[in-house]
Amino acid sequence: MKCPFCAHPDTRVADSRLIEERNAVRRRRHCPNCGKRFGTLETAELKMPAVIGTDKKRSPFNAQRLRNDLTAAARKSALTPEQIDETVRLTEHRLYTSGQRDIPSAALADMVLKELLRQDTEAAVRFAALHKHFDNPSDFASWLAQAVKTDRKA
Repeated sequence: MKCPFCAHPDTRVADSRLIEERNAVRRRRHCPNCGKRFGTLETAELKMPAVIGTDKKRSPFNAQRLRNDLTAAARKSALTPEQIDETVRLTEHRLYTSGQRDIPSAALADMVLKELLRQDTEAAVRFAALHKHFDNPSDFASWLAQAVKTDRKA
């Protein structure tokens, strides 16, 4: 690590501490050239996968768009704003830790639907109507029957 005071290219670590809540390491460093001390914060850089739309275009994951879609799906249902925020956080975490470079929008919708079905079937049905591309009403009916069957098992 380069010293921020004298730009000496090699500093030594005097102390390291793990910061649990941020998944980071705080290091106290000492410069052998100028004798000054400074701190660094080290975190893992995780890349969010790009979302591949039905038109095959890559776009960055947009947590606010997901939150808006969940809010729209949750109107008139028992899903609380806290549950919506938790679903967004859980989805982001799963995307970060997936290790994938890209994720199809259909797979992202399925990931969110799986969580929604555990929380509120009504909101899941509305979300599916927005994000699953059913060719005809019978496809929607069979998806709904499977979702209700899964909901009863849970």
